[in-house]
Amino acid sequence: MRRRRISSFSISAIFHVAALVAALSIEDGRPQIALTPTEEEPANDPVVVLVESLPPGSSLDADLRAQSLGIQIEDDAARVSLPGFTFDFSKVVKRAGVLFPFLTGMPMLERVIAPARDASRHRLPNPLAQAADATPRPPLKLGDEALQSVVDKSWSRRDRWRVFGPVAALANSHSPNQGRLPALLSAYVAQNGLQPYIDAATRDPRLWVELGLASDHADFIEFVSRFAIRNPSTRATTELLFLLDKLAQGSLDALTTLIDSDPAEALRWTHRANPEAFNAIVKIRAHYRDLLERKHLLSPEALKAHYDGVRLALLQSILLTTPRGYRAGDARFLIGSIYWKQGKLASARRVWREIEVDPDDRYAVAAAEIVAAMRAAEERGIDQHRINRILQYEHGRWVSFSFDRLWKFGYRFDSF
Repeated sequence: MRRRRISSFSISAIFHVAALVAALSIEDGRPQIALTPTEEEPANDPVVVLVESLPPGSSLDADLRAQSLGIQIEDDAARVSLPGFTFDFSKVVKRAGVLFPFLTGMPMLERVIAPARDASRHRLPNPLAQAADATPRPPLKLGDEALQSVVDKSWSRRDRWRVFGPVAALANSHSPNQGRLPALLSAYVAQNGLQPYIDAATRDPRLWVELGLASDHADFIEFVSRFAIRNPSTRATTELLFLLDKLAQGSLDALTTLIDSDPAEALRWTHRANPEAFNAIVKIRAHYRDLLERKHLLSPEALKAHYDGVRLALLQSILLTTPRGYRAGDARFLIGSIYWKQGKLASARRVWREIEVDPDDRYAVAAAEIVAAMRAAEERGIDQHRINRILQYEHGRWVSFSFDRLWKFGYRFDSF
């Protein structure tokens, strides 16, 4: 994938973005306070068991239809219209009880994290390799411009699964290793996988859009799981596991927005525009607050730790299944970053020291700087400020890229 060129507009706009980053440090769409790791804690390979799984069934839709939490709204009434914003929330209601499969569980998700789970229990077989599809498929042939056109056509601010359809069709009909399919999926994840969402004048639009995105996560998980079983240990599967890592981050952000939003204060526009929509949000929020309390995850720290565990399982599964170390450096960079932000310095260093930098990797520049910092640490000790600067710069690069990407389609961080 070719390097992104910064437009003349974005150069001037970056000063505004930089000021925002300096003030808030936006992480995956949500303002965060940057923390410096201080104490070391032992870290083992993640064991993630999502016990509240969906019931098995013949189809995803059949499974999900029973998950509306008893909320009944006719499709023609499932629309909230605010000044400059209209949203159809019918899918949010129909999947109200399974909006957060990275929290509540899903059999298909268990399958893709099984390699990391089994490795942590000292079992070596790879469950993803039990039903490989040996049917030969042609390599995807796309020039750079055609590939970028497909990625752009699959971009959406609020309706990810529907516009992903053509990409999914190409994935199912072409070789998972040969040709441009891995490059297409990599570009999709890098350019369309995560977007910042920041409140404007009111919380309502952001919350509705993030819940809409969350309602698509079960579809993506099912697709990736079926693809991984059909195409185990392939480059395309590796790229799709990176996509699930991005979706897990988006899921945490959406859930945090929901839990942090007191409907009486934050959703006054929704209450005036559509009382049924307001009552649906109240019921959905109460359901997940109760679930988090039962799981002892109501504190932001506990909830973040749960999602970190899911992400670590996904990234460890990549390391265990990716062919010939494909993008292993990216997985190790992200694993180490999670440990570092948790304050587990020794665990982060252990993972980062194993990075073999590939110039074609997504995080190659930051990974190379991390590797250099690890080598310097062998002589002079770890420089925490240097590591923090590397991670902050990488995050700032994502913010800058996201600004340009949104602007291309006529959006800002606070437009939906």
